[in-house]
Amino acid sequence: MLYNSKAYEAAGEGYEELVSLMGHKPELLFEAAQCLSKSERFEKANRLLERVMKLSGDPMIHYMAAKNEQSMGNYQKAEDLLLHAIDMLPERIYPYYLLTKLYSEPGFFQKDKFLKAANAVLEKEPKVESTAIREMREEVKILIQNRK
Repeated sequence: MLYNSKAYEAAGEGYEELVSLMGHKPELLFEAAQCLSKSERFEKANRLLERVMKLSGDPMIHYMAAKNEQSMGNYQKAEDLLLHAIDMLPERIYPYYLLTKLYSEPGFFQKDKFLKAANAVLEKEPKVESTAIREMREEVKILIQNRK
């Protein structure tokens, strides 16, 4: 209930006890990690996500861990996580979008990789056209314009 109401700090505290009791449930661990991420407790969130990765093959786990690593300035680790997620499901556009944002970081800018990831976002055919895809593509176009 706290998680759904976006009371992430309070929810995170509630999850701590649940994790010790039900730490074998990937959904619970993932939600607890989300609360920690949204509370900017990235290291603790990623420790939980490492546990979740052993229980589930969902690439969303890697996406969140990569965003946390990027927030902490661990760009190489973020890149490794995203490339692994792409290996898991190469047809998805979202990890390429996250890579584009990662490569646009001033401390990690790599023009060739940036353009390759951006091109994937702009050119890959989505399974279903959606507002999220359109928004990602618009943001990538802006990132490209800002790099010219």
